[in-house]
Order: sequence, then C-alpha cells, then structure tokens
Amino acid sequence: MRLHNSVIKGIAYYHPENQVGNDYFIEHFEKQGEDIRNYLAVTGSDLRYISDDVNETIVTMGINAVNKVLEKTNVKPSELNLIVFSTGTPEYLSPTNAMKIHNAISAGQKTAVYDVNANCVGMIVALDQVSRTMRDNPNIKYALIVGADQLNKYSRFNEPTVYSISGDAACAIVLENTQNTERGFIDSDFYTNSSNCDKILMPAKGLSSTIHDRKLQVKDKLVTWIPFNFDGAFYSAKISIEELLERNNLTKKDIKRYFISQFAKKSIEQVCNEMDEDINKFTFISNEFGYTGTTSPFLALARSIENEDIKSGDNIIFWSVGAGTTCACVLFTY
Repeated sequence: MRLHNSVIKGIAYYHPENQVGNDYFIEHFEKQGEDIRNYLAVTGSDLRYISDDVNETIVTMGINAVNKVLEKTNVKPSELNLIVFSTGTPEYLSPTNAMKIHNAISAGQKTAVYDVNANCVGMIVALDQVSRTMRDNPNIKYALIVGADQLNKYSRFNEPTVYSISGDAACAIVLENTQNTERGFIDSDFYTNSSNCDKILMPAKGLSSTIHDRKLQVKDKLVTWIPFNFDGAFYSAKISIEELLERNNLTKKDIKRYFISQFAKKSIEQVCNEMDEDINKFTFISNEFGYTGTTSPFLALARSIENEDIKSGDNIIFWSVGAGTTCACVLFTY
C-alpha cells in the first residue's frame, strides 16, 4: 500500500483518417529499383495512418487525443496541475508544444507545462518522471501526458527504414494522484549506449544548418538513418525487465501484459524469446497503425484496454528504445 501514487485514470488516442497500405510503398521503392517486401515482413507493418492534411501537426493531433481523454475521464482542464508533451518531431521549439495544449483546452494557471524529447522512448520517460513527481507532491491531483509524432512527414523518400513504416498518431493519458492504493507506478530502469548517436539524425545536418544554410538540400533537412545493428538495445529489454522483477519481488508469472516498442514484430519476438515468455502477453499493433514513435507502447496499451486484455490490478511493463541508443522500462500496476 502506497501513501500516494499515480494511477492511470484514462487513455485515448487519435489518428488521421487517411489509411495507406503496403502496396503504395512497395510500388514507390520498386520505381527506385528496391524491393522492400522482406523489410515490411520483418517489421510486420501492413497499414498505417498518414495525414493528407497539410495543416495537421503533432499539436492538432495531440489536441484531438486530449479532448477525447478528458471527456472519457470527466476531468476538467482546470483540474490539471501538470501537462507534459512528448515528441521527437516537435512543431515548435518555443513555446513548448505542451503550452499549445494548455491554451487549446483552456487549462488553469496553476499548471506546470513542459516538453520531453527522448525520441521514441519519450512517453515512457515522461511516465516515469511524472509518476515520481506525483508521488512526492500530493498537490498534483491530475497530470496529463501527451505524445505525438509525424515521422513520415520528415522522412527521406528514398530511405525505407523510416518512410515505409511510419504512421501518424497521438495519445493522451490522464494520471490521477491516488491515496492508499496498490495500483500505479512501481519502478523503472534505463539503459543507454551512445555509440550510435550519429546514426539517426534529424535534421540530418543539424538545426543551425537547416535554418541558416540557404544552399542546403531538402533531404538534409529531414531524417537520415544510417543502418546499424541495434539488437543490443532489444537485448537490454530482457535485462531491465528481469532487474525490475527481482527488485520488486515479482516473477514473469506476475506480469499480465508487455507493451514494448512497436518498431518491428521481429524485435518483439526477439525480446519474447530471450525472456522465454508467452508471445500472447505482448500486444502488437503496428500491423494497423504502422510505427508511431513515442506513442507506440501506449497505443498498444489502449488497444489492450479496448479488447479487455487487462483489468484493474494487473501488473504491466512498458519498454521502448530511442535514437542514440537509449532505452526505458517502467513497471506499473494498471
């Protein structure tokens, strides 16, 4: 029993209506002399939602997800004491994208707002930070974590690693600071190996060059992905998960569901096999949503809630990996 803890009160998501299948990308890369069918089979991507509205941004998507979760939870914007926005494709550097959310929903003045950019692992980092803050500060009654990415919009058209699998989506979570509960945040673990910090870059030539170099080609203002082996990052999932279980006197049998990076189905299978776990405990949603960056583990959570795969009191684990490479793992009781 914890005196105070952050409990997930509700989760909602938003994606554009425009749905794109694999055939489009297969044809696109065939025109460039490249067959990406095997790559798509490894990732497990089939469909993805990509906005065809030039005015749709991570902020507008985030607002849509936030409005849904506030309606679902009956939490008023004025009751929010903390708003955190996670994205690796920010629409604004100043003010924060969280500030844009605050303004759009007319939240109150007694609200802290800030952005988190840990790339694809950002929402898990935010969950860890916000949960620990709420445990130590009972004055924060409700916190809002928003995540959104538009990786496809910033992809090079000749690099399949990002362009062919990325989908647009936003996700919003309301956390409630709850007294005397067994539910909520339990523990976290992190892993960072920065030896690949030059492999995934956006903008490819850096922000200062993007702004000031008038001769810079468009492709150098977008994402570049230099192929590298990141099996070690996914192996770290096993290490982090097992350490969290040991630290908290739990076993794999105590975990109802795993919500991990949806980058590739094969990577999820790798983590499952290394842990000798049941693959049915791993939710996979990239076949429908594509890879959505920071939101991917939480879209998986939302889908599992919709399917009634988890219930209140179930232990769950979040894990994901961000560029560089950095990984985060959170143990939580739903």
